[in-house]
Amino acid sequence: MFLFVACTAQAQNDPLKSFFSERVKEYRETDTIPTVQREEGDLDPQLSEEELDSAILSADAIGGGEQNAIDTTSFLQRANAVKKRKPSKRYKKESQWDTYYGITEAESYKKEHLLKDEFKVFGWHPYWMGSAYKEYNFSLLSTIAYFSYELNPETGGYHTVHDWKTTSLIDSAKAHDTRVLLSVTNFGASNNRKFLSSPNAQDRLINELISLLSERGAHGVNIDFENIPSNQRENFTSFLIQLSNKLKLANKDYRVTLAVPPIDHAHVYEFAHINGYIDLFIIMGYEFYGITSSEAGPVSPIGSGNYWWDYNLQSALDEYSAEGIPFGKTLMGLPYYGAEWKTHSLKFPSKVKQFMKYPMYRDVKRKYGDLPCCEDEGSKSKYYVYRDADNDYRQLWYEDSLSLSKKYDWIIEKGLGGVGIWALGYDNGHDELWRLLAAKFAHTGLEEKTARMGNFFSRYSPRRIMMMLMRIIKDPTYLARNPRPLLSIFGAISGVSLLGFFFIYRYGYRISRSFNVAIKGTIVLLVLVLIGLIFLAMKFSVAGQLLYMTIGFVLGGVIIMLISRRFLREVELP
Repeated sequence: MFLFVACTAQAQNDPLKSFFSERVKEYRETDTIPTVQREEGDLDPQLSEEELDSAILSADAIGGGEQNAIDTTSFLQRANAVKKRKPSKRYKKESQWDTYYGITEAESYKKEHLLKDEFKVFGWHPYWMGSAYKEYNFSLLSTIAYFSYELNPETGGYHTVHDWKTTSLIDSAKAHDTRVLLSVTNFGASNNRKFLSSPNAQDRLINELISLLSERGAHGVNIDFENIPSNQRENFTSFLIQLSNKLKLANKDYRVTLAVPPIDHAHVYEFAHINGYIDLFIIMGYEFYGITSSEAGPVSPIGSGNYWWDYNLQSALDEYSAEGIPFGKTLMGLPYYGAEWKTHSLKFPSKVKQFMKYPMYRDVKRKYGDLPCCEDEGSKSKYYVYRDADNDYRQLWYEDSLSLSKKYDWIIEKGLGGVGIWALGYDNGHDELWRLLAAKFAHTGLEEKTARMGNFFSRYSPRRIMMMLMRIIKDPTYLARNPRPLLSIFGAISGVSLLGFFFIYRYGYRISRSFNVAIKGTIVLLVLVLIGLIFLAMKFSVAGQLLYMTIGFVLGGVIIMLISRRFLREVELP
């Protein structure tokens, strides 16, 4: 996915760029990219097993040199490497991944926030991050995409959906009103050609998605197809339209989101036709330098400065803007990982001797701590250069809270809809990146309290209540999938009912014996229902929402007590 080009020419009539575009088209349509499989033995023998995974994740690393101005092979390989690469392990359980990556509950940031309406925070949770989601601050995520439904392009079915059917991530996210999407992946020109030219495979995929979304009460899909041949442009557009129509027919609230590469050189994304069918676009703003680049450099540069080629976040945004992408529903994807090389010198740009690894943010923090140096002004990225124990020069390029802060400011300045994160969990064990999201995209102080109050009243407005009732009547299973909206209402009803029955029972001494027994039974039943609601709330809700239910119970009791005291007084009979 993560398309990028090591090309310095930008003008439309530039012969170098035209040559490059033709090469891109040729490689996309023929699938004849020459590759050399990189074996584990070609890598640094001192790497740990986890670091080896980081280095070989791409599985398609190129051997040999790279031209300074342009190397289409390097470009195409790296463009399709980031999400295609995955760990060599094939664990089946989240707990196994937790052990492998050392997932921890330390330094989690759980303070509840309210995101500003104009910004969205989108994150991918890759299956190999296990149960790292237990430490996510879902109040700072508007959408989370489970990665992934690995598409079988011949049938439309899946090779695997990993833990989608069982993971507790979905329940945790929904408890915080975070939308949950299923990411659908298909890699390679050949695979995309097979799938997009098969109406039967497309129909099966859509039916499978509707079933999987309904089964888990999820909210939509994220389409992540990489290396789509230009001759499949119309088929791809038709597929997206059909997918959106059928999903929204099954559930009008389903969302269809689309991941797009930094540079669309094959022009496969027809925004004029698909804009009305796609709810969110996420530009993959990383891998500008990586495993196949001949020079070490920033993975996600805002600009080129004095050293880097012309393709960067700004040029990606400029090109998509020219193609008509709507900024308001476009997010810029940023990396929670870096890249490290052995280089010929400590200056930059420096030629690469050997690519070492893609360290997660947590790996950088664990190995180096808070590095004192340095920031590249042009790219707004962090770097660290040093000589290792073998006297080899090393360069590490990465993002931290300071560099991401500047990129978030840039996103806000450009009027984009928010940020995408590849990948959630890569910062496990550290809370500073969550705090940064809160500082940049969430309400603060009095502003937050006012927004929460507005949300509360809008959530329980007569119109919203009627809409909820209509949905329940249409689909009673909705309550089983999402009981949280009823907790506050039922809490208030329980409070009013219990106190009401108590006063009637206590002071209504003229009530017949049979009715007296009925009231006692009803009180017992309501107590049991209330206890059940509390346990349900503990599973599907959070402290703040449980508090609402408790307040509703107490408030209902106080109101009925004040009203009934006037009418239900004992009177001395003659």
